Amino acid sequence: MVKVVIDVNVLISAAFGGAPLDAVSKAFSIGKVYLSPDIVAEVETTVHRLAKKLGNDKTKHLLALWGKFQSLCEIVEPTRKVSVCRDPKDDAYLSLCAGVGADYLITGDKDLLVVDPARARALPHNFRILTPRQFVDLED
Repeated sequence: MVKVVIDVNVLISAAFGGAPLDAVSKAFSIGKVYLSPDIVAEVETTVHRLAKKLGNDKTKHLLALWGKFQSLCEIVEPTRKVSVCRDPKDDAYLSLCAGVGADYLITGDKDLLVVDPARARALPHNFRILTPRQFVDLED
């Protein structure tokens, strides 16, 4: 089974369609998606921060989608701490990937996209960091 971790920005963007939605849909169709308590907190903080821009109706819609998404994921507390990203807060994603033995991290975050998984010993051997479009375009 394919194991996938998805960045908060991709998750939120998926609510509005396009490649992020396609990537999230594909992740669920081919495997299991993982979250950590830190990532759950980051999503909730981000949604509430965006509430003023989105307005009440879009915020409610986004929170409802988030609730459905979260219920389909497995929430795991990472047991390993990975510290290789130039933005230390993004290490939470890499720590989760290491802890669950993820195959993919889907992100648009440049700080994560430049990480060389081969240089981070704790990350799985065949682990890849991809943009939503790259993930969608993968051959199954």
